[in-house]
Amino acid sequence: MRSTLSLLAATGLLASGLVAAAPAAQAAPAALPTCYPAMPAKLVMNNRQTHYTVTYGQGCPATLYNADWKGTQPGDPVNIHVEFLDGAKQAKFTLYSEISPVGVVNFKGEGDDGSGEDAQGNPVATLGAFNRMNKYASAVDLVVTKSRGVTTATLTAGNYRPAINKFVRWAGKPVVLQYKQAGTSQWKQLAKLTTNAKGQVSYKWAPKTTIHYRAYSAGNSVVWDDYSPVVSR
Repeated sequence: MRSTLSLLAATGLLASGLVAAAPAAQAAPAALPTCYPAMPAKLVMNNRQTHYTVTYGQGCPATLYNADWKGTQPGDPVNIHVEFLDGAKQAKFTLYSEISPVGVVNFKGEGDDGSGEDAQGNPVATLGAFNRMNKYASAVDLVVTKSRGVTTATLTAGNYRPAINKFVRWAGKPVVLQYKQAGTSQWKQLAKLTTNAKGQVSYKWAPKTTIHYRAYSAGNSVVWDDYSPVVSR
């Protein structure tokens, strides 16, 4: 009898509206996409002021109106600001070789919550954190000539010196001459060489067919590595 009375009572109360129905569950807010600028894989200083222009990259919605990343590294008094403001689709920033040290630059979204906003100030993207290595530029040039069946490859190495704001020849620099035969994709080492006092070195050989060549100069803790353009002879 108790069960019946309890059930009838509850039914009557529900019918009269005195017992409130349980509130409907609310859907969780959708997660914001994570947005990154289309930054180059490495940052290269090759002048007193090296200028970069970048666009939006992975994960950035079309409604993004304001986005700002700040790049910092120990010992650098100048932060790198990558700012997309007032609907701009490009951001410009500058590296200063006379004051910026080499090393890892850590980028993170600016603002209290690190989000990018639409034109009404509503968060529409999370500005993803990332890092890039910053170093000075190096260069290796390759000239290949052929005469009477003998091929001569001349390699010239250099690197950017911030103290004098110039590229200079790199004496005593180990360089590698690589080759691949036409119709193949694998590069092989032809010779490992060292530049002379003028930053140059030559290599001679007599291949039977047309060969593709390139030169490689390894980097170090402050200078990037470099490949020359491919030359075919």
